[in-house]
Amino acid sequence: MSKSPSEHRRVLAIDPTSRGFGFVLLEGSHRLVDWGVAHTREDKHRRCLARVSDLIDQYDPEVIVLEDGAGRGSRRCGRVRQLLKEIQGLAMNLDITTRRYSRSELRHAFAEAGARTKHEIAKAIAGRFPELASRLPPFRKPWMSEDDRMSIFDALGLALTMLHFEHRSSKASRGPHH
Repeated sequence: MSKSPSEHRRVLAIDPTSRGFGFVLLEGSHRLVDWGVAHTREDKHRRCLARVSDLIDQYDPEVIVLEDGAGRGSRRCGRVRQLLKEIQGLAMNLDITTRRYSRSELRHAFAEAGARTKHEIAKAIAGRFPELASRLPPFRKPWMSEDDRMSIFDALGLALTMLHFEHRSSKASRGPHH
């Protein structure tokens, strides 16, 4: 039995924030190669694009996964929505496939695991990738700012959402088992 193409693909997922971005690099669906948070203080837009470009040069991903900033459930500000478009443009110029998923699609992908809230999704991810467990932020109270580390989990959630939908699509194209 051969593995599906997604089992070997190098996937870079990026989650921009107001202070920079979180990222993850996956090889296939199970190997987490790198992750982190990049902070930018001045000229955020340009510096974020430069840091993303550096990650692309370093890791040569086959796919870049981003949030659909205009999709259902997105609360992205205009600057971040523009940054998402420019990251997609950068990927297109380098002939790298991009996939975009809305927050609604992400929640749908994790619903089967019983994870519905952002924190539940992050906990499910930490359970699947124990190397991230120590980075799991505590549950956020309404008066608290979001922990920067959550962007790592958001980025990985987007990558796993892509793999979820690809897996479902490939199962559907194979048809029912007889």
